[in-house]
Amino acid sequence: MISLEKIAELSGVSRRTVARALKDKSKVKDSTLAKIEAVLKEYDYEPNLAARYLAVKNQNFKILYMVYRSESSQFHARIFELAKAKAAELRGFGITIDFLVLDHDQADPLGDIKRITADFNYDFLIALPIYEEFFQPYVHALFCKVQELHIPMIFYNMDDTSYKRDCYIGCDYEKSGRIAAGLIALITQSKGKIAILSHRSSRIISFMERVHGFKGELFQKYHDIEIVYTHTMENDYIDVDFDFLREQKVKAIYLVNPGDYSVCPRIREELKGLDVKIITNDLLPISQKYMQDGIISAVITQNEEIQAKKPLDLAFNILVNKEKIDFDKYYTQLGILISQCI
Repeated sequence: MISLEKIAELSGVSRRTVARALKDKSKVKDSTLAKIEAVLKEYDYEPNLAARYLAVKNQNFKILYMVYRSESSQFHARIFELAKAKAAELRGFGITIDFLVLDHDQADPLGDIKRITADFNYDFLIALPIYEEFFQPYVHALFCKVQELHIPMIFYNMDDTSYKRDCYIGCDYEKSGRIAAGLIALITQSKGKIAILSHRSSRIISFMERVHGFKGELFQKYHDIEIVYTHTMENDYIDVDFDFLREQKVKAIYLVNPGDYSVCPRIREELKGLDVKIITNDLLPISQKYMQDGIISAVITQNEEIQAKKPLDLAFNILVNKEKIDFDKYYTQLGILISQCI
């Protein structure tokens, strides 16, 4: 989906000239029109949609995209980066896209969400359900306000069916946990003691569903694998009982929602004689480095690009093309990567 600005750039003309050509070809010189049409053909731009896109300018559709930002959550930083790139593309069609950033490090972390909820002035909400106690009451108030106004709402990355959202786009966390169990079975020859560590609270849905799938798969298929230790915390790994893990001679660790992955080199240092294998989720620069260093054995990916961008595509099609969403959940493709894949 190419924007009017990009068409103008590739054609070597002004955006206003492109708009005139799409609206009425007779108002543009033949030589200029030929350049514009060549670009339209190359990018499969549908002329019958041109008037609709131009009309969007006058309607000034507004989308609110809620993101979470934290130094310890590199995955959500990547989501934000990808969403901003997609938003820049859609703004070329006259769509206003604002980001509501939930970040503890802001001077007033609750100021924006309170203000927006009090005077909600958007046509669409793309949101990540937040269960962190500090933000959750205000996120709940925002979702309730959107429901009262009958504004379309899409959830990404995490789902919450207690709200009337139009659909969910994101990971099938239970399946991700089952895949992790299969990987653990492969690297332990289906027997031995293992541990589960997480950087985030056990109340987070992604943690609960991953671990549910993981334990369920082990229970059904791998009876000689024993989970001897499970530890979750809020934003730190300082109280992990490595003495106990050494005593138990754990063979592998399932690292769920690893945050900044800082525990990975610590596992290698604390358990250096045990050759412990680590299975975790999401391929980010730091996890890629630890894979190449041999600290992480494998990561399970969840396609953050689709999670970041597809909600914006759907919002555009709903607002501009008046399309309907014909699914309740869109699970992104899960993948398995080892160091040799990089």
